[in-house]
Amino acid sequence: MRKLLSTGRRARLPETVYLHHEGRKIEVRLKPNARAKRLILRLDSKTGEPVATCPPGLGESKILHFLQKNVNWLVDRQQARAPNVPFEHGAVIPVRGLSHTLEHNDVARGTVRLLELEEGRILLVSGNESHMARRVTDWLKKQARKDLEEAVARHAAALDVKPASIRIKDTTSRWGSCSANRTLSFSWRVIMAPSFVLNYLAAHEVAHLREMNHSDRFWRHVETICPNYEDGQAWLRDQGRRLHSYGVEADD
Repeated sequence: MRKLLSTGRRARLPETVYLHHEGRKIEVRLKPNARAKRLILRLDSKTGEPVATCPPGLGESKILHFLQKNVNWLVDRQQARAPNVPFEHGAVIPVRGLSHTLEHNDVARGTVRLLELEEGRILLVSGNESHMARRVTDWLKKQARKDLEEAVARHAAALDVKPASIRIKDTTSRWGSCSANRTLSFSWRVIMAPSFVLNYLAAHEVAHLREMNHSDRFWRHVETICPNYEDGQAWLRDQGRRLHSYGVEADD
C-alpha cells in the first residue's frame, strides 16, 4: 500500500485515471474520502481492481504523479495476486483450512452436503446450478456461525463474560469487532481458514468484553484463553487477504 499526504486544498476529481506501463494502460478508480488524510493506492480485496482513496485537497495532477511513480509497485501487486475463485462446479475452496471440490448435483432440492471420499473432500450442491454460488455462500455462513458460537461460548465462559449477540458479516476491513453494546461481529470467511485461526479470532473479540482496547491487559486475556494466539494472528496477517477472492466472479 502506497500513501501520499494531503495538502488540505480541495479538488474535483474524475472517476478514473489511467497509468502507463510498458505500452499498456492501467485504469485506477479514484475514491474521494473526506475523512482520509493520505492518498492510498491499493487493490480491491475482492475484485483486484486498482483503487486510489483520495483525501480532499489533492489535485488530479498530483494524484497522477504519485500513482505513476508507483506503477511498478502496483503491477507487482497485480501479478502476485491470486485469481478469483467463483463458487461454481469444479472449483476448489478451503473449508476449515482443508481443500474441498464443489460439485453440482442436478436434483430438485437445493442442499449442500459434505462428502469425504478416498479421492478427497466434496461439497455436493443440489438444485438449480444458477443458484449454486448463493447456496455455497449460505452453507459457509451457517458453518461459520456454528463454529464461532461454540468458540465464543467457550472463551466467554473462561473469562466470565457474556456477549449480547453474535453477527456474521462479509467485511473487508476487519475480521471481527466488538461494539459498545457487547455485540460481537465476525466475517463468515474465517470458516475457510484453519480452525486455530477462527479460535483466535473468537478469543480476540471475547477479550474485548473485558478490555475495549489493545492494552497489555487485553493481550493477557487473549493469551489466557488462546495460548497460541500469535499463530492465528500471523495467519490472518499473511494469508487472510486470500479468503476474499473466493465466491467472487472470475477475473477477466
